[in-house]
Amino acid sequence: MINNNGERLIETCHENNLVIGGSIFQHKDIHKITWKSPDGRTVSQIDHIIINQKWRSSLQDVKARRGADVGSDHKLVIGTIALKLRRAKPTEKRQPRFDVSKFRGLETRENFKSK
Repeated sequence: MINNNGERLIETCHENNLVIGGSIFQHKDIHKITWKSPDGRTVSQIDHIIINQKWRSSLQDVKARRGADVGSDHKLVIGTIALKLRRAKPTEKRQPRFDVSKFRGLETRENFKSK
């Protein structure tokens, strides 16, 4: 069940081309639950990994880790990302720089001014 905050999160993601990572992958509920109430009866998936739509294929998996001690009533959310990096394009060949040290000579400077 989605509350008002969940609807606002979905709307914000839609407007900004973002994807909620935890909702993409099929897992048992126990691996999706990120929060448990102090009484232990109420559970919810309220922590998420959000990624740009462009990088969606890089996100391999998202799970809640139950055993991690983070000092909170929330579970640690882990995402696996695989990036494929491309080789950088070679830069265009630059024109050679001018040798300005030749202008330091008095004869060259005078010759340059006269022309």
